[in-house]
Amino acid sequence: MAKKKFNLNLKVAYDAPVTLTFVIVCAVIFLLNTLLLKSGKAAGFEKIFASPTNQAGFLPFIPSAPVSYVRLLFYIFGNEAGGGASILFTNLILIMLLGPAMEERYGSAIIGIMIFVAALFSGVLNSCFCESSLIGAVPLVSMMIFLNAFMSFSKKKFPLSFAAVMLFFVLLQIFSGAGAVQIIICIAGGLCGSLFAFLTSPKMKADKKNNSSVTETSKKRGGLLSRAEKIAYAEELDRNSPRNKKPSDDDDDETTVVGTLKF
Repeated sequence: MAKKKFNLNLKVAYDAPVTLTFVIVCAVIFLLNTLLLKSGKAAGFEKIFASPTNQAGFLPFIPSAPVSYVRLLFYIFGNEAGGGASILFTNLILIMLLGPAMEERYGSAIIGIMIFVAALFSGVLNSCFCESSLIGAVPLVSMMIFLNAFMSFSKKKFPLSFAAVMLFFVLLQIFSGAGAVQIIICIAGGLCGSLFAFLTSPKMKADKKNNSSVTETSKKRGGLLSRAEKIAYAEELDRNSPRNKKPSDDDDDETTVVGTLKF
């Protein structure tokens, strides 16, 4: 009896480019920050990855300073010195768990726009109301949680898992030392970014994908259709045939159409 060979033919796929790129950038910046922290040169480096504050804070937003506009977005790549590593990796794990599925559903471009809006909205709010800087991807985690919940909301269901996740998310921020105002800002930024999900229609994208897959399948077969596809095609032609139309009073054409079937 011949032995069956087990061939494991797997290809490495960069399946979620936006999510994976974001996580890689955060990890690289964390390593650089750790190395600079050991050498005592991390002070200036950390300021770039911290959001602006109001005028009474440590990093007030200065309209004439270009670095203030950079901080409005770059703070999502940063992490707090010292004990911030555990919070950073917790956020990255949550993003890696939720991000690829959301990116497959809505597309990489839409997810990129959502990240930009969530980060910018939270950064602007923080520069208006808070004296301490936002550091880390907390608004993005909030956005991913809302996006995951919208899948159930579209089915007219309120998932209790969403309420539990939001509760633990808020408790995590409280234990990490975030103030109530900053927690509200992060949730508001995530909600604002996730609202772009309503501008897309994953169902229409799925229908187009299915139609294109059927066409590609028929092309791979050299234009030949299977028996089930032929039957469905014949039924579709029969439904759209002019001979099945009901005669109207205004129709002066007395031509009888028999119809044609194309295989």
